[in-house]
Amino acid sequence: MKTSHYLMILSVAATSMVACENNSAKDEQIAADIENYVDSVSTNVSNYSKETWDEISTSYNAKKAELKAEGRELSAEVKEELADAEQKFESLRVKFESNIKAGESKQAMRDELFGTGKVGNDMSFSWVTAANAKDVYVNFVNTVEKNKERYTREDWDEIKVLYEALDNRKNEIEKDLPGPENREIAKQKVKFASIKAVNRVTAKVEENTDSKN
Repeated sequence: MKTSHYLMILSVAATSMVACENNSAKDEQIAADIENYVDSVSTNVSNYSKETWDEISTSYNAKKAELKAEGRELSAEVKEELADAEQKFESLRVKFESNIKAGESKQAMRDELFGTGKVGNDMSFSWVTAANAKDVYVNFVNTVEKNKERYTREDWDEIKVLYEALDNRKNEIEKDLPGPENREIAKQKVKFASIKAVNRVTAKVEENTDSKN
């Protein structure tokens, strides 16, 4: 009887040990999945938008919730792995916030130069036609001239990209442009080149001076 009772205790103890080992392995697997997810996202992400970040953070938090739902005290190894994942996640968050802010700044500039919603990330200028091209150039150059003193070097780089995209569109429709319109656009192009040549250089000098202080 005593032997049977002893064997039963051993059996229960063995079962408990196996269960603990299985639980620990499960915790470690979930923690590894969390860290692997953050590593994968950090390596492969290319679209730093708010929508993308919302998806990433939702998935990350869901994986953490899965581990929390197990309701067990985590081992030191699992805690360390989760801490590593959290640190990587925070670095990724900072990177996203920086890129989202930069993207919003670029979009604000596009809206200012061409009108709200006219130019998006696709940089399409298909809306520019022979009928409105002159006005688009005039508004663009006037806006640049008005704000030239507040533009940073990065702003000027973005303005250059936008200007070249506008120019490419003008070349596509040039055969449809009336002579007077084309000549006015040529004047605006000369005016823009002069403004950029002077003020972009100034912006670069100011940035270099600031970085040394």
